[in-house]
Amino acid sequence: MSRSSIVVCTGEPIGMISPLLHGHFAEHLGRCCYDGLWVGTDSQIPNVDGFRRDVINALKRIGIPLLRWPGGCFADTYHWKDGIGPAEQRPRTIAESCGHQSVETNAIGTHEFIGLCQALGTQPYLAGNVGSGSPQELMDWVHYCNSLADTTLVRERIANGHPDSMGVRYWGVGNESWACGGNYDAIDYAREFKRFATFIKQIDQCVELVACGDHDLAWNTKIIEANRHHLHLLDHLSVHRYWSGGHSTGFTEAEYYQLQRGPDVVEKDIRGTAEIIDFFAGNQRHIGIAFDEWGVWHPDAVVTNDFEATSTMSDAVTAAGVFDVFNRWCHRLSMANIAQVLNVLQALIQTQGAEMWCTPTYHVFALYAPHRGAQSVKVDIANSSARDMPAVQARFPVPHIDAGQLSMLSASASVTDVGVVVSLSNRHMSDSQEVEITLRGKSMLRGELMTLAAAPNAHNSAAEPGRVGVQVSGIEAQDGKIVVILPPCSVQTLVLKG
Repeated sequence: MSRSSIVVCTGEPIGMISPLLHGHFAEHLGRCCYDGLWVGTDSQIPNVDGFRRDVINALKRIGIPLLRWPGGCFADTYHWKDGIGPAEQRPRTIAESCGHQSVETNAIGTHEFIGLCQALGTQPYLAGNVGSGSPQELMDWVHYCNSLADTTLVRERIANGHPDSMGVRYWGVGNESWACGGNYDAIDYAREFKRFATFIKQIDQCVELVACGDHDLAWNTKIIEANRHHLHLLDHLSVHRYWSGGHSTGFTEAEYYQLQRGPDVVEKDIRGTAEIIDFFAGNQRHIGIAFDEWGVWHPDAVVTNDFEATSTMSDAVTAAGVFDVFNRWCHRLSMANIAQVLNVLQALIQTQGAEMWCTPTYHVFALYAPHRGAQSVKVDIANSSARDMPAVQARFPVPHIDAGQLSMLSASASVTDVGVVVSLSNRHMSDSQEVEITLRGKSMLRGELMTLAAAPNAHNSAAEPGRVGVQVSGIEAQDGKIVVILPPCSVQTLVLKG
């Protein structure tokens, strides 16, 4: 068993951990929305206005602060007026995303999605169509959703059953415009953003606009530089990052450790983007980094199986590492959205007919929930073992390999009004770790220890929905220190009180 230690510096704050860093993403892709979230009002599966009741209840248990919709790549082919009015009168259109084409019934439209957000108690984040749309179309959507003026569009919204403003604060101006969103070059998209944003802000000055960024720092540089004299239009710059490390359940030892390097790549993306924003924006305006697509993309999640892959304990550990990065960079991050909430890619919940189960990644969101709204503080890690391990940064067009070392221990901490929250993950595939925790600046005597641990390829399923879950126990300090044992491939959160 390896031994390491961490010091939680409770007097060295980083920033407030926004609940929006625990956001989610629902795209009209595969079985995420249809046959996932949505089963229809006439389904024998219990539902709330067409959305699965069991899924809504599961999401409410962990709390969803933000939900991004309708894409993804789908956003730049979506025309919002197709999804309003009587459902039986809505057109049947083509849905295209990531090379996946299907018939879009438009059963889920603006009103249905806003209703889902209200049922979940979450803020909506709408991705607007730049690729095949126009500034007028996106202006009209903002107007339709948010305005209270006595206009034809507002009267139409009222006639469709929503007299009050929908109050949609967050709007994406396009999605992945460097690829599926129109194959723009950076300067052309920067001009489009400025044009769209100018007219959107005329409709509603209170909305916050997300410009389409990327993990490509050259693209991000050009977007910010080209808009340096119009930064009042730009509230957030998005970053997308996926990574992989072998088949979802049939990975090798090397591929397992490659997957765990993903959070290091995420941190590199954030650091580089923050430096670009600082250089061009300086002190004149705070621009948040919206990490609005992130997660594992296994090679077996492909178009022919609707981008579905088994979500394992290995995926959960890499997600915990990402949350530790988010906690360390909470002063620069404004939101984040894992891809995706249901069935597709690194899903929190999976369904099969009437059956539903939560994945290990779902439980990581539960473990990190106590950090929401808390003050992130500095954590020093000592004596953690490490190994040389390259990271697979991206799958398209070919894998890009980033050399580096992987620490076997990841950690972050925060201070709340009533105590201290510490999260740890043991990335070692087969060895336990003993970790000694010292709190500098506070004396916490006891608390609750929540542990998520299983074999790296362990997962839940319709047959075994509770195979991987959280175990809760009490913990007390010994001689002013707290010692925990982390099983191999595990995540722990300690909620400590005086």
